[in-house]
Amino acid sequence: MNHFSRDRGDSSRSDRLQRTKDRRELTPVAVKTVATLFDLWSLPPRKAAKLLNVDEATWAAMDEGNWKGTLAAEQFERISAFVAIYRSLTEIFGETDGESWPMASNRLTPFRGKSPVDFMATGDIDKIQAVRRHLKVLREVAVV
Repeated sequence: MNHFSRDRGDSSRSDRLQRTKDRRELTPVAVKTVATLFDLWSLPPRKAAKLLNVDEATWAAMDEGNWKGTLAAEQFERISAFVAIYRSLTEIFGETDGESWPMASNRLTPFRGKSPVDFMATGDIDKIQAVRRHLKVLREVAVV
């Protein structure tokens, strides 16, 4: 079970990402979205590649709009989480402060002095989802 069905109860969306044809159709928009997002966060190419789970040459082609591949379902899951993180950041901190948050060191759990980007880059999708959950809690606390 992936985060789509767990968070939204939308198994049709996760099923769609299992089909190569659908991923092929959705890839260009997803790559452009994540490239724009990583640019807003001022991520160095090495970190961007690590977060998307691709090599640096592939990331460079993606960032330049020259990549013709198809994203894996797991990469779509990562991109979905990054978009959710961005949305939470803008709700909590506003656009300007939200854009700088991912690269700033953070003493809170789970970061322990690392920036959220460095924290996410040390692991797999679980680390990215941990940041997403962290921000969801912050957003809920801010509403109360």
